[in-house]
Amino acid sequence: MNKPSQPAAPQFKRRTIFIKKKLQFGYMLLIILSVLAGLLIMAFELTFTLNDIFDKYPVLLQPIYDTFPSIAFSFIYKIVIYVIFVVLISAIVSHKMAGPVYRFEQTCKAIAKGDFSQRVHLRKGDQLMDLQDEFNHMMDRIEEELKKKNNGGV
Repeated sequence: MNKPSQPAAPQFKRRTIFIKKKLQFGYMLLIILSVLAGLLIMAFELTFTLNDIFDKYPVLLQPIYDTFPSIAFSFIYKIVIYVIFVVLISAIVSHKMAGPVYRFEQTCKAIAKGDFSQRVHLRKGDQLMDLQDEFNHMMDRIEEELKKKNNGGV
């Protein structure tokens, strides 16, 4: 006996990056602030270390202090590029989290309206794949129990 096959997961692609803006922007802000905090700690540590060295060996670091404005501009320029890179990466990562949350919400709404055949189908590479499997397994069991009950089974 062949077991009835499940319908194939629908192929879909999200066209918008920001599906759940509040969740994604909060996540992105957390990542960006963490990176900036790390950069600030490193900058302060470097500054204090260079000041200590300069106090002990002023002649050694004088060329660095003479060229400091151009070094600082270059450093700030690189930090801006790095932060832009972090923003882009955090947007992609947050999308892989917010997309599945959105898909779960939409599936739950359909189930709440009475469509117990609904299942969550996430894209390859999305987060929460284990939750998708458990959720779909739970819905399979619920659907089986409802069929038994409606067919007069005990």
